Amino acid sequence: MRDIPALADREELETSSANARTPLQPAIVTPKQALSIKPFGLDMNVLLTTEATGGATSVIMAWHKPGEGPPDHVHFKQEEILFVIEGLYEVTVGDETAQAGPGSIVFIPRNIVHRFKNVGFVTGRMLGWSLPGSLPGGQDRYLKAISELAAGGDFTSEKVIEISKTFDTHFPDAP
Repeated sequence: MRDIPALADREELETSSANARTPLQPAIVTPKQALSIKPFGLDMNVLLTTEATGGATSVIMAWHKPGEGPPDHVHFKQEEILFVIEGLYEVTVGDETAQAGPGSIVFIPRNIVHRFKNVGFVTGRMLGWSLPGSLPGGQDRYLKAISELAAGGDFTSEKVIEISKTFDTHFPDAP
């Protein structure tokens, strides 16, 4: 049998939880309004930011030329969903590898090593959601930080690893 908090404790818990949440507001974002970033030299548009969704999620559209995609990596505090719009990707999640074309969706639980790569002959395009979008996660914040690092001309693997750790992303094969 589990303990049920006293009424006063429950009210205090509900009040503190309500105060901690940002009220959700509707958002309509057109492609022209999206924030364009270029982390790791990739073209991306941030369609929904962590802030715009009250920490619920962030949504990014990314384009990958043939052969492009991240190496093995893992997120410790967020799930990730990928939806392929165009192109053909080879996706590995844990021990499972499959090809994913237009209309394919991939769910990646936190703590699972994964990677993907455009194995087609044309530029691929996918939508990516990170859930939740709240600190320290939020792929929008992470990828924006990497983009700013590259734009500043100070891009080193050591700095990428440092930023990645800040956002609870780990590259198992990194030095």
